[in-house]
Amino acid sequence: MILRPVAYNELPELASLDARANRSPWSLFSYQQSASQPQHQIIGAYDEGGELLGACVFSQVLDEGEILQLCIRYEKQRNGYAYQLLEQICNDLREQQVNQIFLEVMVGNLAAINLYHKIGFNVISTRKNYYNVNGKYIDALVMAKQL
Repeated sequence: MILRPVAYNELPELASLDARANRSPWSLFSYQQSASQPQHQIIGAYDEGGELLGACVFSQVLDEGEILQLCIRYEKQRNGYAYQLLEQICNDLREQQVNQIFLEVMVGNLAAINLYHKIGFNVISTRKNYYNVNGKYIDALVMAKQL
């Protein structure tokens, strides 16, 4: 797996991949907005042939980081790509003197919750009605990891 920044012209592919992989995907516009923010990074995971396997959008402000969106191509899920991607981002943020990383995850998304626990994230609170999925509001768990 090769990690590198996602190029602006790859954002439509990323948005399409995310729409198939997540119950609460980002739009192309959201990815484009994020790409224009200097404190945001979009790191893609690619196979040896250059296929985009997934990506993580995160931000860093002073000594805190936040995972904003994570997606892995639907057909490639459960192969360890998300784990490898997040581990590398955590390591990179640690090197940038980040002390703590936050994220939100949909209640009931057990695969993601288990992944985050495995990486060292812990639940610190709940945000009521955070996600809107097909008109239904679903709570989010706020998780944090100390670096």
